[in-house]
Amino acid sequence: MELLANRPVSFHYDAFRFTDPERIDAIIDSFPLALIVSTDAELSHASHIPLFRERQSRNLFGHVDAANPQFCGVKTTRARIVFTGPDSYIPPEAYVTRQLPTWNYVAVHLVGSVHVVTDLAQKIDVLRETAARLQPDDARWQFDANDERVARFAPGVLALRVHVEHEEARIKLSQDKGLEDQYAALDCLLSTRARSLRPLLETFLLPWEGAAHAR
Repeated sequence: MELLANRPVSFHYDAFRFTDPERIDAIIDSFPLALIVSTDAELSHASHIPLFRERQSRNLFGHVDAANPQFCGVKTTRARIVFTGPDSYIPPEAYVTRQLPTWNYVAVHLVGSVHVVTDLAQKIDVLRETAARLQPDDARWQFDANDERVARFAPGVLALRVHVEHEEARIKLSQDKGLEDQYAALDCLLSTRARSLRPLLETFLLPWEGAAHAR
């Protein structure tokens, strides 16, 4: 089976494709949860993993559970990586002028090689840097390599270093419409649906008997 990531990044209209590094970084910083897709001799794999840009390069880092079959026993794998930002159905009523409905979205696609790191010191470095990216400086909890919980946790993870070979943003915000319609569609996209999703998401929380032990 030919690895998807070995092919050129797939079709998209040029009007919605962007390669500006600063704006790509801003999207990744705002929406760091990535979908990593790779294949081996038998299976296709996909994992949702937070990834962060290294400070001195265009490469990425993150960590995964050591039992994850996508990376367990693997030294290097090629992958397609997708970061997804906000998206929304845009109904005709959202526009200023007479338009058909569409779906707008924000995403970044990358292709590269994922290097799996098993060295404990390097894994702790990745955990430390991950916490630094996510935890506010004044947060009560700060990463401490001497914390006994970290000592128990670190052996059970694998660090990932991603060498990025190609990257592009795919930003569809009705740019093929007039400017007034673009702003109207943007207002529609940014109107949150999170509150209406709460009843559905709660159905995934309540049945789990182990919840009390995990807190």
